[in-house]
Amino acid sequence: MAEDPNLVSTWLSAMVSSAEELATSTLGLDGITVLDSGLPSDRSFPGSYVALVGDDYNFEYGVAGSWEACGTLGRALLFMEPDEELTDDDMADAINEVINIVAGGVKRRMTEVDPGLKLGLPAFFNGTLHPTSHQEAAGSKIEIAGAEVYLLAFRHKV
Repeated sequence: MAEDPNLVSTWLSAMVSSAEELATSTLGLDGITVLDSGLPSDRSFPGSYVALVGDDYNFEYGVAGSWEACGTLGRALLFMEPDEELTDDDMADAINEVINIVAGGVKRRMTEVDPGLKLGLPAFFNGTLHPTSHQEAAGSKIEIAGAEVYLLAFRHKV
């Protein structure tokens, strides 16, 4: 891999590629559109987060957006019509599955860098993660299945 594996942006790049794969293979879409880079300034987005921990690296990955965006993405994953009722529990389950799929793709892409990577269990909550002084973070705002969401990567500094 040509990019420095110590940079959180390298791992975010793997996450964007994994989201592209989710869009084209699982959702049957043409792909995603990267709209912007950076972390969201809004701290009230719901989303799902999962840990990806290895021998040398410790990350949390997340997908977060407005309630409407999470509902749109959840419906797409569940192959529901845009006007179909989606319960909060079903939306949380669907967004948890989105981050699980995306983080699994990151694990597959980064296994050469850290063969000991293990994927945790996703957690859904309201309130976007923001890095502390002990973390590096990177984000990309994307459009997927008609939803504008953030892909977020947090790396714990050693």
